[in-house]
Amino acid sequence: MTLNVPQDIDVFEKLSTLLDQVTAPDDICLHKERISPETWQIALATTDKEGLLSVVAGLLTAYGANIMSADIWAAPESLLQNGLPTAKPKLSRIMDIFTVNLADSKDPEVNLAALFDELTAINREMAKNGIDAVRDQLIDMVAKAIETTVPSGEQLLPVEITIDNNMSDTDTVIRITSQDIPGFLFAFANALALLEINIQQARIRTEGGEVHDTFWIRDLHGRKIVDKDKLQELRFACALIKQFAYLLPHCPNPGQAIRQFRDLASRLLEDPQRAADFTSIQSTQTMQTLASLMGVSRFLWEDFLRMQHENLFPLIRNRAEIERNLDRHQWTVMLRKELESAENHEQKVKILNDFKDREMFRIDLRHITRTIGDVAFARELTALTDVIVTQTAEICHAEASFRFGQPKINEQPCTWGILAAGKYGGSEMGFASDLELLFIYQGQGATDGRRSVENSRYFEEFVRIFLKALKSRKEGIFEIDLRLRPYGNKGTLASSLTAFENYYAVDSQAEQFERLAMVKLRPVAGDATLLAQIMEARDAFVFSGRPIDYANLLHLRKRQDAELVDSGMVNLKLSEGGLVDIEYFLQAQLIEHGADDPDLRVPNAMQGLKRLESAGWITPERANDLRRAYRCFRRTIDALRAVRGNAKDLTLPSPESPDYLYLSRRLGFASPEELSAEIAWSRELSRNLWP
Repeated sequence: MTLNVPQDIDVFEKLSTLLDQVTAPDDICLHKERISPETWQIALATTDKEGLLSVVAGLLTAYGANIMSADIWAAPESLLQNGLPTAKPKLSRIMDIFTVNLADSKDPEVNLAALFDELTAINREMAKNGIDAVRDQLIDMVAKAIETTVPSGEQLLPVEITIDNNMSDTDTVIRITSQDIPGFLFAFANALALLEINIQQARIRTEGGEVHDTFWIRDLHGRKIVDKDKLQELRFACALIKQFAYLLPHCPNPGQAIRQFRDLASRLLEDPQRAADFTSIQSTQTMQTLASLMGVSRFLWEDFLRMQHENLFPLIRNRAEIERNLDRHQWTVMLRKELESAENHEQKVKILNDFKDREMFRIDLRHITRTIGDVAFARELTALTDVIVTQTAEICHAEASFRFGQPKINEQPCTWGILAAGKYGGSEMGFASDLELLFIYQGQGATDGRRSVENSRYFEEFVRIFLKALKSRKEGIFEIDLRLRPYGNKGTLASSLTAFENYYAVDSQAEQFERLAMVKLRPVAGDATLLAQIMEARDAFVFSGRPIDYANLLHLRKRQDAELVDSGMVNLKLSEGGLVDIEYFLQAQLIEHGADDPDLRVPNAMQGLKRLESAGWITPERANDLRRAYRCFRRTIDALRAVRGNAKDLTLPSPESPDYLYLSRRLGFASPEELSAEIAWSRELSRNLWP
């Protein structure tokens, strides 16, 4: 190969002798020399390995070494001795010389000694097991260093990229000029590995805060990069990585973002045409959206990559689409328009679920990017879900009627209704919410089709078709919960109005917690007259004036804490002093006072609190405390769900763990201690609500 030696050839000749000492794959020779009080020269020689440059660059970042200049060479054809090739090739070796600034290090000697020990150990592990064996460890180290970096006030930085195939006879040369970015060399070397490109040589120079990076590269066959698609991929990768590294300090969890960025780059670079199309990703708003998505929600990012990143990427790229406000009517018109193209039930189901996932993702993005706040987030998710449930019901009734005919009572149509409960009923949906539903039909009769069945059988089949049609993105997310139906899991999937009235009667066998749950019952779809009858029966049961059995509620709360919370853990919903205590307290208050005041019969917790306060049942001071604690629980639960994608896992991480640190950042707290204090205050208020 043609070796491009550095301008200071004396330094090169002095340090190239390190290569003579490399005789085995796990050998590494290191040298350091102080140039000034804050500046050091670091040299290393070892055998070439996949990902080695990313390891060296990552460790320098992790140990706070700011790279001022670097010269990196691979010498695959021959050993070097005093700058000259020896007669016989032996091993593929590399030599790197870095000039670094350690101004932030209290003891550079100790810092460099620890760096050398770490590099020696990682090099040994790579020689034995490859880059995958050390990648996670390295990412965590880099992320920890980046976490201490103060985010720039600038939204995005200019990047100048040139690709030259004429400068060298053997190599493609890339020049990147931009602002100095911690972690860029680490991310760039990782991306080139995904592109199956080898760095033969690199020269990095920092001048007045601006970095001039030059890389000599080849493909896996040792050739220049001349393919137009490959060059387009390369240009795309350079720009994307530079901007991504720049935005890392803005991410609540940089390590998660680094891992997810690698997934993104891998997916985008699978198809050259896709990479060419995504050059528009370089806009400020697009990059900020990506940084928010990658650095906040592991679940959403995996969902994005797994399900429909090709369809969703235009959404990320179009900030105006994220900012667009939509309501029930607009969503209904949009969905019905898309359904017009369907020729059968299966096609309708696919269109419906694709629409649901796309619009839910858009609303999630609106919240992650702080386009909307907590209340608007819950309201939009609930409105979209109402549209989805209504349209799913129409599609499934059409399918059930095709099989059995129309359900009738005395030759008149048998009406039906769908009602929501829980967070969905209260218009309080958040990340990873499930759907608590009740299906009620008017009464007994039979269908008018050739294959006539009783109405009970028809609506049972209708619910089964509904459950099969509405797909859950992941366990616990948009998953349908029918446990509030009469007799719970032992009851039929759909209930007649009479069965509902009998079960939810004042002197019935319904449990105390079911009475509280019915506070959140809300009509969603179906016949208005039937829905009004159902709500009238609900009111007679819930707001009868019968006293609340507080002893039963306290017993239930103790059982929830003992049986549903792992020992030593804090479940923000079910532990003593959790969200459920506030919800049960407010529902009990609404039941007690709603018997005489119909205005208090509202499903939304905060709306109910406001009306209780206005009516004088709760003091303004008490109401403000309840709002603060409720918001703390809901926001923290949403932040956990956004990462985990699991509606059931509401366990708080250990306060000493990195996950807790990232949680506090996502929620905007200056430190984990501030979050702990807020949660402790909220739990204390919540556990003392009961007499």
